[in-house]
Amino acid sequence: MAPSLSPSPRNPSQQNANLISVPDTPTDMLSPAHPEHPAVEEEEARKTREEMPWWKRPSPSWLMAPTLLSAIILSAAVGAQVELYTNLNFTPFFNINNAAQSLAISNPCSSDPGVQAAVAKFTTVVTTVSGILSFLSVGWWGSFSDRHGRSRTLGVVAFGQLMSPLIVIFVAHYVDFLPGGYWFLLVEPIITGATGGIASELAAILAYLSDITPPEKRSGIFSVVLGFFLAGIGLGPILGSFVLRATHNLLSVFYMAAALGFAQAFLIWFVLPESLTTVKMQRAAIRHEENDLPWFKRLFFFLHPLAILLPEKISDPNSSKVGTRDWNLTLLALGYGSMLLTSSSITTQFLYALLTFQWDAEYLGYCLSSIGITRAVFLALILPFVIKFAKKKPVNAPKPLTNSERQPLLSDNHTSAQPTPPTPSMFDLGLARFSILVDIAVYGMLPFAPTGAIFILFIAVGSFGAGLSPAINSVALELYTRQVGKNATVESGRLLGALSVVQAVFANVLGPPMYGSIYATTVATHPRTIFFVALGNAVVAFIILAFVRLPRDVDDSEDGA
Repeated sequence: MAPSLSPSPRNPSQQNANLISVPDTPTDMLSPAHPEHPAVEEEEARKTREEMPWWKRPSPSWLMAPTLLSAIILSAAVGAQVELYTNLNFTPFFNINNAAQSLAISNPCSSDPGVQAAVAKFTTVVTTVSGILSFLSVGWWGSFSDRHGRSRTLGVVAFGQLMSPLIVIFVAHYVDFLPGGYWFLLVEPIITGATGGIASELAAILAYLSDITPPEKRSGIFSVVLGFFLAGIGLGPILGSFVLRATHNLLSVFYMAAALGFAQAFLIWFVLPESLTTVKMQRAAIRHEENDLPWFKRLFFFLHPLAILLPEKISDPNSSKVGTRDWNLTLLALGYGSMLLTSSSITTQFLYALLTFQWDAEYLGYCLSSIGITRAVFLALILPFVIKFAKKKPVNAPKPLTNSERQPLLSDNHTSAQPTPPTPSMFDLGLARFSILVDIAVYGMLPFAPTGAIFILFIAVGSFGAGLSPAINSVALELYTRQVGKNATVESGRLLGALSVVQAVFANVLGPPMYGSIYATTVATHPRTIFFVALGNAVVAFIILAFVRLPRDVDDSEDGA
């Protein structure tokens, strides 16, 4: 029987007894006057960071270069990889004698539906293996980052990314000695998935930023860093295409990715400052030991991180909905998952483009670059400006209350007369809904693109929906902070790890097999089917997010369900 996924109590009154249950620990450890009270601890951590020398001070700026390199490594070989898979399926046995044919930039069967179906099946196997292992490991890596630091988690992920191009190079040179021929390439998704992959990396990056960024600035900072990531997604294929044109050999792109992988790993392991204090990591380790599961529940350890997303019973006596369950965080995760399912169709979309518009690896690289650059410009430049403008405090904000006005009778009258401004999280939720509407429009247009240029134009329009991820993560952190209470320590790594499990399930486990099988089945007759399925997923996501409710007053504990 699967273990119960009932979440551990997140109400502060329920947590005080087991948050720090170590010998000789005073019962008032979490009182506001105690130096280890989370609010006081956060202020002390901020002051400590300000007193550090600049090279030891955690900052969003430190993440820019590793994030950019990571994205380049992931995207530089995408076009080459698609064509390599096509050639490998055209050439059944990948060995040293026909390696030149397999690695040359020629794709005589890219328009063959049979080869297209074979490539779709092979890529489905690769992405599914990586997705399943990411699903099993990403939640654990999120909790690991709370206990051992964000930089160490990012370092492990960087190792997995480095191994990806090295394995391709290894297979190319030693395939005669490897079992299964080119199927030995499946070692790459196994290593990538076991280290958490892109889901663990993004979770650790966002947790790093949340450690050092106030809540009202999170979505803007998230947007900028994700913009750098997408800038790398855009720059990588350009570099890959230039290398392909200069060398006329697909393997050269993987050598370039390996060199960049070494640079990224060095920056993370030896340069990037840690964002968590030692005290916070020790407290997280204590809580992890206290919440240790029985052996039979450990068999389902991969499901445990999802417990944090389950509906929590409202226990605040000031809330009109006391005793009911707050479904907002659950609905937010489900809506996000549905959109991730939509985004997992990207591989089959480009297989469709290769078939319909007769693209090759070089041209596909340029297309991917244009898409990544437009999304990066939106996330790093346009969206932060919009967020900053929208979240500015109103000029006619009420003045601070005097001592006489702070009396209960007067304060009640005063606050009732003042209009309540929308919270930053309300803007972020609106941004998420707007982003989904953009994707709905794009997926409605893509199947009718008459040329490759218009196809790219439609995808570029989808850049205006790129704000979904930073908005969802910002809202989720706000909802989770409300549930645990302001006086409790927020384990952002655990929450973002749970969202990464959602990403792994929908984007890597469910999505690729679904779209891969649909495309393999319909490519010979109705290849546009994948776009209509993606459109349906986006509509479902919008409907789910329409039911998410946020309170207008950040100090009000009442959450609408």
